Amino acid sequence: MINEKAVIFDMDGTLLNSLKDIAICSNIVLDEFNLPVHQLEDYKNFVGGGIQVLIENCTPKDISEELFFKILERFKEVYEMGVQNETKPYEGIYDLLKQLHEKEIKMGILSNKIHEFTVKYYEKFFHDINMQEVHGQKKNIPKKPDPTAAKLIAKNFDISCDNILFVGDSDVDIKTAKNAGMIAVGVSWGFRGTKELIENGADYIVKTPQDILKLLE
Repeated sequence: MINEKAVIFDMDGTLLNSLKDIAICSNIVLDEFNLPVHQLEDYKNFVGGGIQVLIENCTPKDISEELFFKILERFKEVYEMGVQNETKPYEGIYDLLKQLHEKEIKMGILSNKIHEFTVKYYEKFFHDINMQEVHGQKKNIPKKPDPTAAKLIAKNFDISCDNILFVGDSDVDIKTAKNAGMIAVGVSWGFRGTKELIENGADYIVKTPQDILKLLE
């Protein structure tokens, strides 16, 4: 379907099922500050916009700015301590990446997770997969759904945006793909579900990682 082959993946909810650890770390911090904690299902709608949006979504709206940033910094500390025992690749993801690697298809990761954490998770789970580009949220580059980072990856790939699959599990990813002029591929196994992906204009919905290979034939 595509002559020049390249794929950009979101990380959380697409490559990695990290929701439980995000919820655990968030609830640890909320409890430390005597704030209400949340159920695992709630976090499906809290994530996707980066760490600041996560904290905005899981804290009361009337807390002070000072307290907000204390919670934010504490979350970073707790998350970095390596509490993430439950995070793992979705079934079939590693095999997909190995196949893409063997086919010499250019691959990248673009996440709204803090850049250092994004790289850490890539190295932990996919260190033997050649990802040409791995990017998380950086201070000098707007986060998704702004297309700036996606377009920079395309430029580094030396492949036009309309020949790149952008694969993700949320409206943020579909909007990023659309804003960058890429092919928007939504995954049904992620945090949000297919309804949100369809409503935001996904070009394709895939039910298994192997379905992504079919789009590259």
